[in-house]
Amino acid sequence: MQLYKLSLILITIALASGSCSKFLDRPPQGQLSKSDVFTNDSNIVALNNGIYTLIGDGNFMGGRVQFISDMLADQLDGSNLQGDFSEIYKRQNSIFGGTRDDMYKKAYLVITTANNILENIDAVSADHRGYIKGQSLFFRGMAHFELVRLFAQPYGYSSDNSQPGIPLRVSASLNSIPRSTVKQVYDQVIADLKSADSLLPADAGDGGKFYTATKWIAEAYLAKVYFQQNDFANAFKYADQVINSNKFQLDADFTSRFSLGLTKEAILRLANQVGHFQPGSEYINNWRSDTKPPVLYFTSQFYSYATSDPADRRLTWFSNTIKPGFNSLTKYNFNFMEEPITHLTEIYLIRAEAGAELGGANLATSITDINQILTRAYGGTSHNLSPASSASAVISVVRTQRELEMIGEGNRLQEIKRIGARTGTNIDRRGSPWTCNGFILQFPKAEQDANASFQLNPEGGCF
Repeated sequence: MQLYKLSLILITIALASGSCSKFLDRPPQGQLSKSDVFTNDSNIVALNNGIYTLIGDGNFMGGRVQFISDMLADQLDGSNLQGDFSEIYKRQNSIFGGTRDDMYKKAYLVITTANNILENIDAVSADHRGYIKGQSLFFRGMAHFELVRLFAQPYGYSSDNSQPGIPLRVSASLNSIPRSTVKQVYDQVIADLKSADSLLPADAGDGGKFYTATKWIAEAYLAKVYFQQNDFANAFKYADQVINSNKFQLDADFTSRFSLGLTKEAILRLANQVGHFQPGSEYINNWRSDTKPPVLYFTSQFYSYATSDPADRRLTWFSNTIKPGFNSLTKYNFNFMEEPITHLTEIYLIRAEAGAELGGANLATSITDINQILTRAYGGTSHNLSPASSASAVISVVRTQRELEMIGEGNRLQEIKRIGARTGTNIDRRGSPWTCNGFILQFPKAEQDANASFQLNPEGGCF
C-alpha cells in the first residue's frame, strides 16, 4: 500500500484543541474541505491511509504514549527531568502540560478522522468499503483504549467499573461531551475491535511492505484489552488465535524488534520510509544513549535488577558505560527505526500468563510459551521451566520476563495497575498504591474551557 502524504488530505477534521465546539468554518489555505474529501473514493482511501502516520507520530504511538507511561512507572531515575516531564514523573499532573496535551489531541485526531470516514463510508466503493470500515473501527478502538488506560483508573478499580473514563467519541461531532464510564469505554473498544476483526482480511494485500492492518491486529488488541481487564479466558482465546494463525514468527534475535526491515514479530508494522515518514521519533529522542546523554535512564536499583544475571543475552540492551553516569537503555540507539504496533513476544506473554491463570490443559501451553522466551533470552534451556511447574511459578516468571522483554515500551505502568486490580497488591517500586490519583493523567485545560462542568481527575496523592 502506498502511503499518501497526510498534508494533502487532512483538513477541517483536525482538532484545533482537545475539545473544539465545531469544525473550522473554512479550511486552511491549500487544504481540502470536508465535502471535497468525501465525494472522492481515492481521497477517502488516502485519508484512511494517512491515519497510520498519526498513529506512528511522535506525539502518539511513536513514543509519546510509551514514555509518558514509563515516566509514571517505577524504573526511571527522574532527578534530571524538567518541566512537565518532571511533573509527570512526580505523579503531580495538572491541567497544564504540552507533552500530555499533544498526545491527547493526536489520539483524538485519530478517533475523529476514523469517525468521519465511518460516517461517510457509503461514499467508498463496494470493493474497498469493508476494508476501510474495518481499519477505521480498529483505529478508533485502539486510540480509545490507549487513552482510557492513561486518563482513568484501571478496569477493576470498582466492582462495576463506573469510575469516570474518557470522552467516548463515536460520531464526528467535535462538540464537548462528558466522560463516559470506564465500562462504557471498554465495551465500545471491544465492540469496535470485534467488528474490525470481522471486516479486515487475514493477509496484507501488499505483503506487509507498508502499513496494512489485518484481522490479526484487531485480535492482538482484543487480547491486550481482555488481559488489561484480567479476563483471562478471552485474553487466552485471542492471543491463541493470533499465534496459531502462523502469520508471525518470534525473532531469533530479540534486538530485531525495532530494526529496519528485520522483525518478523510485528502484528502491524509501521515502516520507515526515507523522506516520507519515519516512525518512532520519541523513542529515539528520549532513550537514545550512544550520541548524547539520554533523557530517560534507569535508577540504580532497577538497573541492578535488570542486569543481575550475566547469562541473560538481553544485557545488550543496558549500559552504564556508553554514557558514564547514566544507566542507559540501548534498545533505541538508531538513526531510524521501524515500529511494531503490538508484537508476537507480547502476545506470547499474554497467552502464557492467561493460560497459567486458567490452569488445566492451558498450563502446559503457558510453560511452552514462556520457555520459548527464556530459550531466546538465555541462548539455551538452562533457565527453562519444568513441565511440572505450578501455575503460580509460571505467572511469577512470566511477569518478570514481561518486564525485561518490554523494557522501554511503556508496559510497566499498566502492569502496576492491572496486578493491583487483580490482587490488591501494590508492586510499585516507588511505594505508591495502585489506586493513587497521580498514576492517571489530568485532562487538558481545553476540556474544561469548552465545558465548565467537565469532570477533571483528582490530582496527586501518590506519596
